[in-house]
Amino acid sequence: MDTVSLVELIEQAASDPNRRNWTGSLEHFDELLRGENLARLEAEHRGVYAFLVFHPSADAHVAEYLREGTLAADSGPRVLAFFTLDETALVSHPSAAMADVDADTAVHLAYEMTRHLFSPSVPPPLPGVIFMGQLSTEGDAVYIPLGNLQDASGVRDLLRSLFSLAEQALVDGAGAAEFTNQFSRKLIPEGIEYSRSGKAPLGEWLAKSYRRTVDHGWELVTIVGGFLAGQQLT
Repeated sequence: MDTVSLVELIEQAASDPNRRNWTGSLEHFDELLRGENLARLEAEHRGVYAFLVFHPSADAHVAEYLREGTLAADSGPRVLAFFTLDETALVSHPSAAMADVDADTAVHLAYEMTRHLFSPSVPPPLPGVIFMGQLSTEGDAVYIPLGNLQDASGVRDLLRSLFSLAEQALVDGAGAAEFTNQFSRKLIPEGIEYSRSGKAPLGEWLAKSYRRTVDHGWELVTIVGGFLAGQQLT
């Protein structure tokens, strides 16, 4: 399954032809993940974002779904779905970037990212998927749990439904700022359980989360539909 770094996509959207190859420096990552550069990604993508939250061992049904390689086809062109890529590492120590978050040594990074987003509220049940209409400014996110599903087929069926509802919300005219309201209204008649994070600086959350993943040799990646090859999820 081919993947590409989310930061590489932001770099491609934000860089001019004479200023490339920022990747490789945390200082450059911090610069790259500023609001104006995230806004450039949003201008190119013209869709929404979905962060798949799972532990590769504990949430085997989600990991199996990813390995089957249909995420890019399931999400379609209007939903940029991304996730943490590492099969074995666990959070081992708190980092300076997220010093305000108490890191459980048994907590997977994707879990920690989700708890940080929902703090100080009670975190939602894990695993799950977070939908966001924007990354560059303050906004809220919609979270749908995946823990009650039994296998990869169940994950695929629910995610396909969610991606379709997200696209319908966009077709119905929901802009980035209104996406979560429109999307939530579509979940209710489907009987799909969800929770909302409340307003948060999503760009800051993403930047802190990315620094955290880099600290542990991880990456935030998205599936590539065949035109860019990246790391392999094995």
